[in-house]
Amino acid sequence: MRAAMVGVLTAGTLVGCTTGGLNLPRSSAHAIFPTPNPDSVRISDLHRSMTTARWIATTPGAVYDCSIEATEHVPLCVKRDVSR
Repeated sequence: MRAAMVGVLTAGTLVGCTTGGLNLPRSSAHAIFPTPNPDSVRISDLHRSMTTARWIATTPGAVYDCSIEATEHVPLCVKRDVSR
């Protein structure tokens, strides 16, 4: 029981540290190709859970759905399909 509780607390701390110390516009810009100017990336709809963080990154040319796992160092950003 104690080990499970420590695991849950550690996972929560990792995600908090991951997004807390992470410069989301800059990290998102580095995950997007072609790489936009980090100052042009706008972040919205940030949602954090125990193991992941998700947000929307908007650039002058497109909108991206981004996420990062607690154990990762670089987010994954996927361009939204505008035909929807």
